[in-house]
Amino acid sequence: MLKLLYLQRRLPRLTRAEFQEHWLEQHPRFARQIPGVLRYVQYATLLDDPISASLAQASEGLEPYDGLTAVWFADSASFAESMAHPIVEAGMADERHFVDHSRSVALLVEEHVHVEPEAPSPIVLVECLRRPETIDRRTFGERWLEHSSMGKRAHAAGFLAGYIQNHAFPEGTEGVPLLDAEGTSGEQWDGVVTAYFQSLAIAKELFESPFAAEEAFADERSFIDHAKGVYMLTRRHVAKDLIR
Repeated sequence: MLKLLYLQRRLPRLTRAEFQEHWLEQHPRFARQIPGVLRYVQYATLLDDPISASLAQASEGLEPYDGLTAVWFADSASFAESMAHPIVEAGMADERHFVDHSRSVALLVEEHVHVEPEAPSPIVLVECLRRPETIDRRTFGERWLEHSSMGKRAHAAGFLAGYIQNHAFPEGTEGVPLLDAEGTSGEQWDGVVTAYFQSLAIAKELFESPFAAEEAFADERSFIDHAKGVYMLTRRHVAKDLIR
């Protein structure tokens, strides 16, 4: 299965609430009409996002996105066929009402589900990760997979309701040129985390715990450049199919 992540920032003339109103209520109708789309989920950044005050990593990060769209396809052929569907052009035209494409980015990823999200899991931490210049993407991926043990421990302790690592495909991979043609690949991410919580209270409790603020954070420094990351807390909206 192939997964597309689309990290979006709003047009400067819009507030986050105005952006999300159109994106959540009007825009999903386009994706629902594309035959190759198996799942379509929107993660809307909280209007009053407490992430910078709650998560140690986020204090070093960059400007958050206003939302993340996740779309699943059966394979690369289905993805290419879907991108060529006429409704995609209509959807892109609709995006011009609210998306600043010059500050947004789309990437294809390989999904690693370490803890399958439990329902309803409405609060989702999204972390856009970049590796230090001292390691390559392969080393980053290996260390990140090892780091998944931290997510599993947080789940066992009753904090995390789901934990997924999305490893970015390298440039040149089949399908990536299609995204470049749309002009949405200006920012480069090595991976994107989606960590699921049953409530904002539980999320903040984990972030403020010594486990997250000290132990997990220290381990991340070996493969993540936090100063170049983007972090946001979001609310999940399922537009088509499963929980993720």
